[in-house]
Amino acid sequence: MSDSHTSPLEQEIAYEQRHVDRVYIQLARVRESVAKMEASGYRLSGAGVPGSLVDRDAMVFHAARQRHILDSEHEGLVFGRLDLRDHTKPRYVGRIGIREDGSIRETDDTTADDIEPLVIDWRAPAAEPFYRATAAHPLGVIRRRMIQSSGEKVTGIEDDLLDPDAAPPGMTVIGDGALLAALAKAKGTGMRDIVATIQEEQDLAIRAPGSGVTVVEGGPGTGKTAVALHRAAYLLYYDRARFAGGGVLIVGPSPVFVSYISAVLPSLGEDSATLRSLGELVDGVVATREETSAVHAIKGSLKMRRILRRAAEDGVPGQPEGLRMT
Repeated sequence: MSDSHTSPLEQEIAYEQRHVDRVYIQLARVRESVAKMEASGYRLSGAGVPGSLVDRDAMVFHAARQRHILDSEHEGLVFGRLDLRDHTKPRYVGRIGIREDGSIRETDDTTADDIEPLVIDWRAPAAEPFYRATAAHPLGVIRRRMIQSSGEKVTGIEDDLLDPDAAPPGMTVIGDGALLAALAKAKGTGMRDIVATIQEEQDLAIRAPGSGVTVVEGGPGTGKTAVALHRAAYLLYYDRARFAGGGVLIVGPSPVFVSYISAVLPSLGEDSATLRSLGELVDGVVATREETSAVHAIKGSLKMRRILRRAAEDGVPGQPEGLRMT
């Protein structure tokens, strides 16, 4: 029952706050469980059983990794909600996946079983409609809700009503979502193109297959850096065995840039990538000299491609000249 003295916005914020409270209660339980697991791992070292040290190291490593994830994802853990045509319950999207049974979903987090997660990891396939759905192509989404938080407190919400015809009676829409949905029905491709923003294109780049080179191009302020960082986090999530094993290197133009983006990947659930500025790629070597304008022009020209190609194909200095196999 709603309070007649509160606005629709306040009522909806209170509703979302109740779910966010459930998430943080479960998060606290998970954190307590992880702490117990870590303590149990250390106790194994005194068991005197062959292999106990290996078991201890594996248990402690796994627990420490989960604890780090839980600590880094506390702020703004839940940031989205989807109301879907074929689901009676809303689907919440966040920085990591958490279920009622107290597990953190670090792998493919679909909803194929009977347990609906409290929060779905933003990188999971089940969360794709949150980024790709538009009024022109709702992908089964009736309403998409963005949730803003400060700490554990919900401070604001903003809705997109993507499928008005499927909306149940009395569904509240906060913000300009209803207006945009009406505009999306306008005749002509121009208006539909305006309503279907760049967000979907960004998500296509983020979730592109990792089998080749992905080039992200755009003018200043179009979100290239954000897309690249989200893509790195997505690849580490989707194919961790491949990318975490070989390592992920993110190169920025300057130390200031690298420092600026250093907190982004941990906030997306990843901390295994290495960040370096262009002048600090080699351990123990820091580039301090600034090239002249003439040298800048030469190094930035297309002619450098031939030189760089030859350099990449040349043998490493001091490499062996023969190979003996038995």
